[in-house]
Amino acid sequence: MPISFRKHEEFFTFHDPMQDGKLIDRKTEIRFDPLTGETSRIIFDPGAPFVPKDYSELAKATEGKKCPFCAENVSTITPRFPDELVEGGRYVGKEAVVFPNLFPYSKHNAVVRMSEQHYVKLEEFTETLISDSFTAAHQYIENVLEFDPKTEYVSINWNYLPPSGGSILHPHIHVLASEKPTNYQAIVTSSSHDFYETEGKNYFTSLVSEERELEERWIGKKGSINWMHAFAPKSHGDFLGVFDASSFNELDSDAFDDLAKSLLRFFRYFKENGLESFNASLFIPVNKHAAEQVHFRLIPRMTIGMLDTSDMNVFNYLHGEPLSLKAPEEVAKAAAKFFV
Repeated sequence: MPISFRKHEEFFTFHDPMQDGKLIDRKTEIRFDPLTGETSRIIFDPGAPFVPKDYSELAKATEGKKCPFCAENVSTITPRFPDELVEGGRYVGKEAVVFPNLFPYSKHNAVVRMSEQHYVKLEEFTETLISDSFTAAHQYIENVLEFDPKTEYVSINWNYLPPSGGSILHPHIHVLASEKPTNYQAIVTSSSHDFYETEGKNYFTSLVSEERELEERWIGKKGSINWMHAFAPKSHGDFLGVFDASSFNELDSDAFDDLAKSLLRFFRYFKENGLESFNASLFIPVNKHAAEQVHFRLIPRMTIGMLDTSDMNVFNYLHGEPLSLKAPEEVAKAAAKFFV
């Protein structure tokens, strides 16, 4: 079937004490992912602002000798790769340092220490810092693919600050490579191939064309990356970047420069909207196939209210059903002004 933006609306009727007991209908919107059919729920937004935290004091308490990624420690107490994988045990870029994850999530799992600075605020990230880190990750992946030809699934992942699940303030990214996919990689790969077999074209490039024409969730293009908001978001914001590159060998330094420039624009949107933390993943097909495409997902993370309530709950974890307080079309419109 061609790309379809399908949604189902449900209404809950009750007397609203905030409107003097007026009988109202409040909408919940269930959206179906155009590729996988998975559902997300758009729920009522009470309008409470997101309030970012300042981690400066926590940074002072955790930097230097207490942080394995700071300059005095990174070359002495972090693990080393076997020389046959990475000569010298670690890969060093401009500021990036690549070394093994002490407690790996995957068959191959590198950590890229991004910066010499322990705590980098959103507004302090630079194009060079981000691009260098992803380029270093790319070099590690290249080594892995030569070392272990069974590798089929690759991703570069970023948890920024504690609300995202980041356990160390010092900015770093994770590189995962394995012959086995994550659930996301498995369902997207399978669904993309099904779409190609049925429609005779690539889902992601088709989605770019559809979203650009509709202009409802379209954000803009930066170099070789097309940006839009996901129709069925995985959180309270879900920015999807589709690269012109379709596989690992087509990625180059220009693509990572484009990614860095894009992320700085999203960081400006985050700052304006009280957002500070995020999860991000770059999904990279290893082998070129007409059904597959390199793509990036960026999801802001936050805590809510005086209790610092997590933005994840039983719906996300046990129902496998993401929630969003914001309509994707509204978020896309607000973010698009940073890509003009």
